[in-house]
Amino acid sequence: MSLVLDEDEFFSMEAYVETPGYQRVALSGYLVERRADGTYIAPLIPQLFYGADGSQLQTWRQDITTAGSQVILSRSGGQPSVPREELYWRKVSEDHVEKEEVKAVQPTQVMAIPSWVIPVAILGVIVGGFIIYKLAK
Repeated sequence: MSLVLDEDEFFSMEAYVETPGYQRVALSGYLVERRADGTYIAPLIPQLFYGADGSQLQTWRQDITTAGSQVILSRSGGQPSVPREELYWRKVSEDHVEKEEVKAVQPTQVMAIPSWVIPVAILGVIVGGFIIYKLAK
């Protein structure tokens, strides 16, 4: 799923932090700018956001020093700003942006696979293969 933000749109991501320390939260999507000659988009970069401590990010990795529920990424009224030449702007049709905006807000059903499932499945294949090998003899 892609996040689509107008260049002056408010954005806030809240998370519950269980263990303070370095965390990496990277957003996928783009910033939208409507100019007189058309609509432009640029990929989201960390410098477009404030981190948990309120400072402008330089990378997606940040040191979150306290546990609990808190805002870990934010943006307000076009701030923090990044010089235009640091963003890769490309012109797109308005239809393209509208389709992506609709796609970005659609809820997605994701089912997480517990971490133990894959090793148990591999073990099952090995044991099953061994049993079949022994029965074939």
